Parts: sequence; structure tokens; C-alpha cells
Amino acid sequence: MSDLEAFQDVDGCSEMQWNDGMATARADAESASLEEAFDGLGVERVAPAESETLGTGVDSLDEALDGGLRSGLLTELAETGASSGGQVLLLHLLAGMRRAMRFAALVDGADGFDPQSSPPELLEHLLWARCRSAGEAMKLADALLRDENLGMVLVDLRGCETRELRRVKSADWYRLQRLAERSGAYVCVFTPEAMIPSAQVRVRLAGQYGIGEMDSDLRGLGCGLEFEVLRKRTRERGGFAQLVRRAVG
Repeated sequence: MSDLEAFQDVDGCSEMQWNDGMATARADAESASLEEAFDGLGVERVAPAESETLGTGVDSLDEALDGGLRSGLLTELAETGASSGGQVLLLHLLAGMRRAMRFAALVDGADGFDPQSSPPELLEHLLWARCRSAGEAMKLADALLRDENLGMVLVDLRGCETRELRRVKSADWYRLQRLAERSGAYVCVFTPEAMIPSAQVRVRLAGQYGIGEMDSDLRGLGCGLEFEVLRKRTRERGGFAQLVRRAVG
């Protein structure tokens, strides 16, 4: 198998029971090692914040995700073909943040977002960060997830070149997942193929919108969204991503 074929097959491999079991075992081992290392050093473990749920506004997707997106989790939205609904879903997520009266950030990895395609009211609570590469987008997402004022961070990598995305290290994805848990924000990454090993939720957008459907309103477009949920996990308390802080006194 070539490197490219292996990269494109990451989604199928990541769903194998063996890999999931190995990932769980590794996380348990790392958690135990941390616990031993911090013993007697005056360090207190702090559980992540309670997870919240945000409805996407797409009824079928919310039902499949048990109510909608979960805060503190890293969600991958893979748009495997042109006009599969990625932009429709992105606007639905912005609408959800507007309903919640919270700020959102869009990290635009290939500077492809067209604000003219969005209803003006959805831009009122949006920070639009225009990037020139996937690496730049990852660094900016890392920084934004440390800002407690943001309720959602969207990272759009759909327009980035494959060779750029392949340069993103697994450690960078796992750090993004841990930052998502620490911040308690809704974190969604749009990708051209399933590729994020640390994604706790993975949805593949599988439909195709025709030109005639573009005249529909946002809710109507959402009703036509076709997708497949490939991975759906919940955050576990007391696991490897649990935070620590030095006890005072």
C-alpha cells in the first residue's frame, strides 16, 4: 500500500476494534503513570467541566448525535466530495452559537470562506481568522482554544492541500483534543477526508447538493443534509485528559 493509500484509508482503520482497544489501553497506562508521578507532590486533580449539548439545527443529525454536539469534545466533519453540505452545516453551527448568544471563531485554513454567502446576522458574533496553510491554522486554533471568551472554534481545512495535512503530527491532533476538553468549547474541524486520530466524534458528509437546492433557506438546506456517523464517544471523567493544578497551602 502506498503512503497516499494509507492516508486515505485512515478512517476505516481507525474504526477497527483493535485500534480502539489499543488507544484505550495506552490512555489508561499514561493516566496511571501521571498519577504515580504526581503522588506526594501536592498536586490536585481537577475534573473537566460538565459537558453541554448544542443542537445543530439539523434534526436528523441531532438525533444521531443524541441531541447535538458535545462541548469539550473534538468533532471531525469530513466532507468527502464537493457540495456535500459542509458549508450548510458550518452556517447551522454559527446559527446555533447566535441562539446561545456566544462568540465563535472560524479558523479558515485556506482562506476560502465567503462572508457574502452567510446571513449577516450570523457574522455578528464571529471571529474570522484567515490562514494560508494547515500548519498556520493548527497554531491559531491552539491559541484560540486558550481564550475563555469563545464558545466554539471551527477549523476549516477543506481547501488545504493533502501534503500539507499529512504534515500535521498526531501529537498536534491530540493536543487539540486536550485543549478542547480543557476549554469546554465546541470544537469542530472540517476536513476533506477522515484523518484526525484523536477525533471523539466523526461525521462523514455524504450527500450532494444540486444547483436548484441553493434557493432554499438554511433550514431547508439542512433537511437535505446526508451524513454518516462513523464515531461517537463521550468524554470520560478521570481519564488521561484530566487536568491537574498545584494545590495551595
